[in-house]
Amino acid sequence: MNHPTLDDDRIASMRSSVMQAVDQDINRRSRRARRTIGLAAASVLVVGAGSIGVDALSNMSTSSDDSAGTSSQSDSRLIEQPGTSSLEDSGSESADKPLAPEDDRKVITTGSISVTVKQPRVTAQQLSAYVDSIGGRVDSRTEDGTGEDASADLLIRVPSSKLTATIAQLKTYGTVETVSLRNDDVTAASKDLDARIDALELSIGRLEKLLGTASNNRSIIAAESALTKRQSQLEQLESQQRSMDGQVELSTIQVSLAQKLGVESVEPGGFKGGLTNGWNALVSTVNNVVEVAGTLLPWAAIAVLVYGAYRLVSRRRGWS
Repeated sequence: MNHPTLDDDRIASMRSSVMQAVDQDINRRSRRARRTIGLAAASVLVVGAGSIGVDALSNMSTSSDDSAGTSSQSDSRLIEQPGTSSLEDSGSESADKPLAPEDDRKVITTGSISVTVKQPRVTAQQLSAYVDSIGGRVDSRTEDGTGEDASADLLIRVPSSKLTATIAQLKTYGTVETVSLRNDDVTAASKDLDARIDALELSIGRLEKLLGTASNNRSIIAAESALTKRQSQLEQLESQQRSMDGQVELSTIQVSLAQKLGVESVEPGGFKGGLTNGWNALVSTVNNVVEVAGTLLPWAAIAVLVYGAYRLVSRRRGWS
């Protein structure tokens, strides 16, 4: 039986086949390793992005609830951590906001007016009746003194559209001495309040839905706590909004009413009046002289007695 002879060509061919198989195996292992590394990196990126997304949703939902399109997952995050939400900083004053049209501006007007009148008490009653007739109100009224010392102070709230007419009405009572008015534009603050109220109402609606679908006591307690906090914040903002709207609708004016001093009359006395005044002055002078003499007379008597005793003693001793 003849065995094949391994010549150089056959050996080279076998070596080439073996090396080719090894290269293919190495390439397969490299591709597998790259795929594994790629999948691992992708998983890390997905997990990291997911964590960042969850944190971002949590921060957005807990800062001011000002996003109307936030999904219910952010409220789930709020239920897990109800103590992290805060709406106090959600509305910030934005100086770069465009000015609202003139009709949409909200302005609070306050000021003081002083008036001198003949009868402050009577004028105070008239002014109170006028303020009631135009839809305003008198928050406080103080009357003091009588006659020339009489005065009155009123804190009135009048419709902003009637402020000019009120000043004109005060001029009919007497002399308007001073008028000091101040206008504060609260348009931006009012819009911020409206936005925060809308955001809270949306958040309350989502929390109520989550409360209805909560399946365990922990979720229910957390949802109720967050819902109670949102409702309390909403009531506070609505109270601020009502107060601001009231100040915009009714201007606040402090009115001071003082007594107007009358002109003193001068009555001419004539000759008779002058004679009477002169005689009275003479009598008053004589009375004063007599009073002084009566006061000094006892002291003069004592002085004479002392002087007489001194002269008597001097003569006896030969002093003079």
